[in-house]
Amino acid sequence: MSSYSKKSVSELDSKEENKKIIAELKTCEDPELGIDIWSLGLIYDIIHNDKDLQIVMTFTSPMCPFGPQIVKLVDSKLTNIGYVVNVKLVFNPIWKPSEEVKEMLGFSG
Repeated sequence: MSSYSKKSVSELDSKEENKKIIAELKTCEDPELGIDIWSLGLIYDIIHNDKDLQIVMTFTSPMCPFGPQIVKLVDSKLTNIGYVVNVKLVFNPIWKPSEEVKEMLGFSG
């Protein structure tokens, strides 16, 4: 399985057309961790062609029990602001929490 070329947060955030999308993604919370999926770093890419939108994302674990619920939430939030959404799940590279996320979860040090 080839590895997806994950975009950096700053790269995604620097595109003006992504601002509204990112704002919605920040309202999608991982039910298990209580942190939004954007802050967790689960969004690997945002690809759009006018109103057609592909969100490339992962889960904290391939066996995430809330995965389907999170995908439905992403689809619903972005459809509500006028996009036709396709969520693409990738697990390579696997998710690794940033230092900031580790601190939020109490794993500092």
